[in-house]
Amino acid sequence: MPEHASTVVGSEGVTVTAEQLKALSDPSRLRILTLLMDREMSISGIAKATALTPATVHHHIAILLHARLIVPTKSEIRGNLVEKYYTLPARGIDSSAIWDGLSDVDKVNYRLAVLGMLKGLIDASIRRIQEKGTVEFDVGRVYFYRVPWRRDAVQQVQEIFEEARRKLERLEAKTVASGEPGEEIMALLTTLPA
Repeated sequence: MPEHASTVVGSEGVTVTAEQLKALSDPSRLRILTLLMDREMSISGIAKATALTPATVHHHIAILLHARLIVPTKSEIRGNLVEKYYTLPARGIDSSAIWDGLSDVDKVNYRLAVLGMLKGLIDASIRRIQEKGTVEFDVGRVYFYRVPWRRDAVQQVQEIFEEARRKLERLEAKTVASGEPGEEIMALLTTLPA
């Protein structure tokens, strides 16, 4: 598909371009989009949340702006600096209508972009975990512990997971019993070979 080609979908004429699909193939840009789903943010705020340099964030913001995946919302003057804020241009879009209108080639490209994003996030997380022992994002936290690969150690880890599972089940039951709807989080417990 040529760079400028696009697929128009839906009654409102939503356009998905090859350039947008390419912009989604970078894990850092996907993390930035994830942050901007929650709230508008500035380049310095994004840099702090992602542990990227402001120059790197500026580069990614320029690509996302050019692909029309984000929009500027406001500017604030702080001393001699102008802080620009960005957000997603549309929320609540029915992505199924967009997906159904994509060509098979674009669907494959999108899936490859998602797989690349996941691999990039996992690789970046593993590097940060190895350096710091934990990874904290605005959207979650990962802890990393190395334990010896012995039967007794594996048994102890399984016991810890069982205890954590029981506590999470009690928390879930308590939340359901309260009757208060709210946002959900996901807790993932796993063991992986080092």
